[in-house]
Amino acid sequence: MTILLLVEPLLENYTDLPAAIRAGAKHVALADNLAVGGTTVSKGVMAEAVRYAHEHQVSLDLIIAPRGGNIPYNGVEIKMMEADLLEAQQLGVDGAIFGALTDQHQLDVEVLSTLIAAAGGMTLTFGQAFDEIRPQDRGTALDWLASQGVDRVLSAGTASDDRQADWVASKRLADADGVTLVPANVTAADAQQVADDLHVNLVYGQRVLKF
Repeated sequence: MTILLLVEPLLENYTDLPAAIRAGAKHVALADNLAVGGTTVSKGVMAEAVRYAHEHQVSLDLIIAPRGGNIPYNGVEIKMMEADLLEAQQLGVDGAIFGALTDQHQLDVEVLSTLIAAAGGMTLTFGQAFDEIRPQDRGTALDWLASQGVDRVLSAGTASDDRQADWVASKRLADADGVTLVPANVTAADAQQVADDLHVNLVYGQRVLKF
């Protein structure tokens, strides 16, 4: 099976959404506070972004996170994320991007099960917390994510010089589970090379792209 490399703009708040759509984006992701990795936008921003995106036949994903970092979320933060997901679902958001790990860098399956249930009907993407999972544990993690209906996983690769090799290894595991690995932090200039190296097709129609 050929997996598509989906290159989409990750936008900060509503400000850049109209420009991204004018540039040809058909699928965008939205967050606030990108300096800390992205947090959930406000209800007002969420509602207006969904309205504008859908008026222009563009699908919208939201990062769901109460703060920067993924390890671990406390009870209050989980309630916040669940409430944001339910709000997003009611407003018609197309997809949710989130992750949750234990302090041992394993999937927090209890938290994730709660969030997945709250996101019913939306496409699911596991965020860059994936890169914090040890390589030897990623296969098991992907097995579980696939069984829960997660469609995609974001990965910026390891901190080593050879993130390409890390992507190749992770993509092999993801392919086995029918999950799409989406390389993160790929610039427009590098997108085609990444697609060639991973032997995938490139779905690309935007200007400056970063996940």
